[in-house]
Amino acid sequence: MKFMIPSLIAMLPVAPSRNQGPRAPQACPAAIPKTTRVFDNCSAVVHIHTMPKELDMLAMENCVCLNLRSAARVVTQFFDAEIRRHGIRPTQRTILMALGGQESWTMAALSDWLGMDRTTLLRNLQPLQRDGMVETVGGGRGERVELSISAKGREKMRESERAWRSAQSAAVKTLGEPRWSTILSDLKTAALALKR
Repeated sequence: MKFMIPSLIAMLPVAPSRNQGPRAPQACPAAIPKTTRVFDNCSAVVHIHTMPKELDMLAMENCVCLNLRSAARVVTQFFDAEIRRHGIRPTQRTILMALGGQESWTMAALSDWLGMDRTTLLRNLQPLQRDGMVETVGGGRGERVELSISAKGREKMRESERAWRSAQSAAVKTLGEPRWSTILSDLKTAALALKR
């Protein structure tokens, strides 16, 4: 006996009656469309189609700011666990990486490029300056501050390179390189579009 129900899910077999021994699976008739559920003793073929859940964009748990800040905090803690044994924090190493990329930066340009407000940048620069890893020129009344990495700062970069690479590789592996590449592109697009 067959009950045919239109569906996008599959063909399922029915167990044999108690008075019968097990029967070998039979091929399902070719005339039965795959979009039909058939309860019979034919071979099972499963077609599963899931519908994506629609997010409530006004719900707190879907807040863009909340989720990005939360993810950034976890990622920072992960990198911090690898890098801080070398005497610097991930944010400070990022500053050294930026300073190592060109001869000098103004405070305003570095703040803008890193996406840090001036107060946060100064707070992270102070220990780097104190320990001789960053050099400053200017800063008098009406003068702009020029920042550059010192030889000691470059040595700290080399010292912490392996730890940074380890954290970077683990994070990218978790996400998958193609997925991270897409996320990175999307984050840059969003940042440019929302920047005021």
